[in-house]
Amino acid sequence: MPGSERRSSDDTTGSVADLAQVPPELNVFEFDLGPALERLRGRRNLLIYMHDNPDPDALASAFGLKRLVEHALPIKATLVLGGIVGRAENRAMVETLGIPLVAADALDPAAYDALAIVDSQPETGNNSLPPGRPVDVVIDHHPTRDESVQVPWLDIRPELGATSTIMVEYLRALNVPLDTPLATALFYALRAETRDLGREATHAERVAYLFLFPLVDFHLLSRISQPKVPREHFAALDRALRSAQVLGDLVAVNMGSIAYPDLVAEVADLLLAWEGARFVLCCGCYGDRFYLSLRTEPSESRAGALMRQLISSEGAAGGHGTMAGGRLFCPVATDAERQATFDQMVKRLLNLIGRGSPPSSPLIG
Repeated sequence: MPGSERRSSDDTTGSVADLAQVPPELNVFEFDLGPALERLRGRRNLLIYMHDNPDPDALASAFGLKRLVEHALPIKATLVLGGIVGRAENRAMVETLGIPLVAADALDPAAYDALAIVDSQPETGNNSLPPGRPVDVVIDHHPTRDESVQVPWLDIRPELGATSTIMVEYLRALNVPLDTPLATALFYALRAETRDLGREATHAERVAYLFLFPLVDFHLLSRISQPKVPREHFAALDRALRSAQVLGDLVAVNMGSIAYPDLVAEVADLLLAWEGARFVLCCGCYGDRFYLSLRTEPSESRAGALMRQLISSEGAAGGHGTMAGGRLFCPVATDAERQATFDQMVKRLLNLIGRGSPPSSPLIG
């Protein structure tokens, strides 16, 4: 590929095309961007939504879509934040890379003539899309929902490990200039979503990873992946470890009140490292909203289906493979209600995975 010479580490102006080290036979693009972009031609401003309390994959994908459409069209794109950016690594990503977010409650969607959503879909219950408003763009790697099929620009690939993989493909296809912050965001998203290409990563993730590598600022990446955290963070982890219960090969923990929704996912990832765990269910309440996070070993790669069965019509659920999350619609306000809801969810999950009623013991005796 032309222009493959190495750039100095402080050169942030290189394009995707001239910094790629990917062999030509791997430059295969699955989605025709031309007709998709034409459907937005004539629009003036685009709102880009993610799922609420966005993770790195959602943040990087939205950041990439903003760059793509503003490069290809005379349109202005705004990234909408529903919920909060709570996890320390995610906050560091936003602040360090300058990802421009605007709170959903500070916007009037009626003032914008196009809507997009990445890493989520309409009617999932986990995003802040305005009700009743048609959506123009859906880009996601979760299973397709019926509400999405009529969207004009629809690109859903549940076989992939990350939505950011799709966005890298788009940027490469149009030779969009890729600066250091965006490249680092997409690279970190791939690492975080696939746990360094070890969880649900496909050949496409590996190609995207290698493609981005020469553009990444690893000093910035280190600041994102190893942020400083307050004392309360360690107190929450201590409480989670002391509360964790072992029920056969399931580890379940009720964290009670939590400082941010992502904490349940953070603790679930941590507890799956225990040698006896094949399933981990972590629950907690942010305000009066009850959040759940499920992790499984690769041999039990059905987390998304389990979470949807677990929550059913009582809340919003999503996920795939070895990781899934959800929240209940009904408020859960008191400690007694939190414990009763947690006990109910654990019992349901045990039945779904065919474990019956195994004896419970603390993870830390």
